[in-house]
Amino acid sequence: MTDPFTGAALGGVAVVEGIKFLYGQAGEVLKRWRERHDDGSGQIEAARLRPPDGLLNGTVEPLEPRDDYVDRLEAELRQTRRMLADYAEGLDVPSADDGAVVQQADALRRLLEVIYGQQITFRGEKRPHSGPIVIGDIDVERVAGEAAAVRAKAIEGGEIRGSATAKTVEPGGKLSGVEADRIT
Repeated sequence: MTDPFTGAALGGVAVVEGIKFLYGQAGEVLKRWRERHDDGSGQIEAARLRPPDGLLNGTVEPLEPRDDYVDRLEAELRQTRRMLADYAEGLDVPSADDGAVVQQADALRRLLEVIYGQQITFRGEKRPHSGPIVIGDIDVERVAGEAAAVRAKAIEGGEIRGSATAKTVEPGGKLSGVEADRIT
């Protein structure tokens, strides 16, 4: 489990910029999702994850949001985004130690992390660096060859979790949770 949005560690300016980024990104996701459902023509503008330079600790891939996740999280995403509107639009100034604002910002971040499959960590936070989230689980009866929940040549950031279970691994068989040639 990662630490929640840590407003006190970020300071006031970073909290404001973080909220603006999360609010704007959630708006792009919802707009794209609605247009996809309304239009169907395929001419929908991208809602890529694009943080301002220097905002994040680490980097994220400019991936498209997962519409299947937005389908399930749309109402919660709208409600959480709405609660941060006055702060994102500059009508109110959030305090880094305001627990309610910090909690809402963290909730919005976590929704976007699921939708994009990316860890989003702001500079100054003590949580894993920004980057892809890869989760692999394998549960099989028997392994006679090789089986892995996650297999990668290189892992350069983000969060990787792998879990592998088998009732039987035959002689010469191999079962792995995570296999990586290089981790940087």
